[in-house]
Amino acid sequence: MNDVLELERPQAVTFDAVGTFLHFAEPVAITYTRFASRFGVEATELTMRRRLPMVFQAAPSMVPPAGADVAEFERDWWRQLASRVYGCALDDADFNACFDALFEWFANPEAWRIHDDFAPMLLQLLEMDVQLGVVSNFDGRLNGLLEQMLPGMFAVVALPGNSGFQKPQTGIFSFAAAQMDVTPAHVLHLGDNEEEDVVAAQAAGMHALRWSFPLDDVTRPKERLLGYWGLES
Repeated sequence: MNDVLELERPQAVTFDAVGTFLHFAEPVAITYTRFASRFGVEATELTMRRRLPMVFQAAPSMVPPAGADVAEFERDWWRQLASRVYGCALDDADFNACFDALFEWFANPEAWRIHDDFAPMLLQLLEMDVQLGVVSNFDGRLNGLLEQMLPGMFAVVALPGNSGFQKPQTGIFSFAAAQMDVTPAHVLHLGDNEEEDVVAAQAAGMHALRWSFPLDDVTRPKERLLGYWGLES
């Protein structure tokens, strides 16, 4: 039912963001180490490489509780995560100065890369009257990044903070479809994570494909998507 090859023409295509088309300008471990050195926080690249995946894997839900200030909740979520990565107390002044700068850095387009050919590919889809959206477990900073880097492309950006769900929960996909006024069966979701993107989107009733638009070789990803509708890549 959810095999993408059965879908002749979707009414909407949604994308995961980080790792799918939005890429870090440098490895995150290097960024964390670089900022630590600026603010007198003890850190090495090796330690950051070891701790980052462990801390992210054990991170709590990013869905804010009812009535919470979403931006404040998201910032504190990242602050607590960074404190565990660095091994610092939350009241450490050097750590807090480091975290403030780090948080602002990842809200800056300079911290990210998108392949130059990605926006033209999105325009081809828009010209076919296909709505575009993003379904991501990132926070509200993603809205500003997309408006600066891919202005006007996306009809909806579904996040834990505005949907009340996070991947792999199906509710975040249902939220995106509802915001675009499209039934899930007419949506194709693309992302780089098998469980969070493919399996979860399919469980929400969407078509889904494990897919990414890398910075090095984009020929195959473009052909794989656009070729379904007979477009030249």
